[in-house]
Amino acid sequence: MNNCTPPSDLESHFDKSVLMIQNEKEIEYGIIDGNNIIIFIKAGMEGSCYGYKNKYLKIGRLLNEKHGCSIISSSNPLGYQTDFAAEMNFIKDYAMKHNLEDYKVYYLGHSNGAALGIINAWHFPEINRLVCINAPLMMNPHLLIQGIKKFNGEKMSLVYGSKDPSFDMVKLYSELEFENIEFVRVKNADHNFTGNLDFFIELPGLLLFGDELKCKNVKVHQ
Repeated sequence: MNNCTPPSDLESHFDKSVLMIQNEKEIEYGIIDGNNIIIFIKAGMEGSCYGYKNKYLKIGRLLNEKHGCSIISSSNPLGYQTDFAAEMNFIKDYAMKHNLEDYKVYYLGHSNGAALGIINAWHFPEINRLVCINAPLMMNPHLLIQGIKKFNGEKMSLVYGSKDPSFDMVKLYSELEFENIEFVRVKNADHNFTGNLDFFIELPGLLLFGDELKCKNVKVHQ
């Protein structure tokens, strides 16, 4: 649900949060300051910037501690018509304010947030890498295919759990695999990685930075 009120204990907060009005909806950004690699996290539909059981905050803390990255996590309220350019302008303004020259954006999205990244990233050269988890392939397939074909950044990882509704459609997209496009299959994972939340939190580090996984009970096929 789009409940952006964080838990009461201070350790469960982002360093700061910013509320913005976009298309008549209130968007909350959770922020952790860091270097000029900016991890931009886009929640799935109705998702808060914290995510279920603070999953996005935990991803942000982990990547900030390991790699010094800046973290910007964005909510995705129900009925919100995403203004992707406004999101990128928010990041640009953040980078300017914090003197982050030559910044790069590493995009992480889940479900609808993943689809938004696939469809829009090619318009924004500052987006170098993407991890898009369980984007619905039955929604706007022509835009998804266009986004994959036109992406010219370093790497786009399209992740699908074997129990996700779109998993069987992945083979129809496999011809789009290229040097910078990979499909990553995760055995026994459903759309929300139920029961595998620790793995979900570690996965961006593996795909963006090559970090070693501590969770050994989930199989990844790249």
